[in-house]
Amino acid sequence: MEKRELMTKADIHAFGIEIVYKQLEKDGWMLDSADVEADLASAPQIIARKDGEFAFFIVRTDIHPGRGRFEEGIEAFEGLVRHAKDHGATCYFASVGIANSEGESDEEMATPVKGVAYHVQFDGLIKMELPPS
Repeated sequence: MEKRELMTKADIHAFGIEIVYKQLEKDGWMLDSADVEADLASAPQIIARKDGEFAFFIVRTDIHPGRGRFEEGIEAFEGLVRHAKDHGATCYFASVGIANSEGESDEEMATPVKGVAYHVQFDGLIKMELPPS
């Protein structure tokens, strides 16, 4: 592969948010907001409604061979779930993995080049809940 501009971590995160909000739209969610400019500290990245459910979506994206992981720790997790509950919302986590489709090796698939097509791994949403007290 020739030298091309690489995606930054912010670009990769924004791409994951875009993937998830497009899937939510296909699944019938009405989007209140989807902030592709949001940094990892901004949560939720997507707010939407469907069938009377109000929901916050936390998105994490990684490049091949990884998948987006929530690595902020239990306090952050609990804070997000409580924040959603305080607003009458359910909280969901979306893990996204992307691979450069032009890559022929693991190293090339893990190179986040701007403007190329990507293979996407997104297996749906995980409901974020606190254990019963």
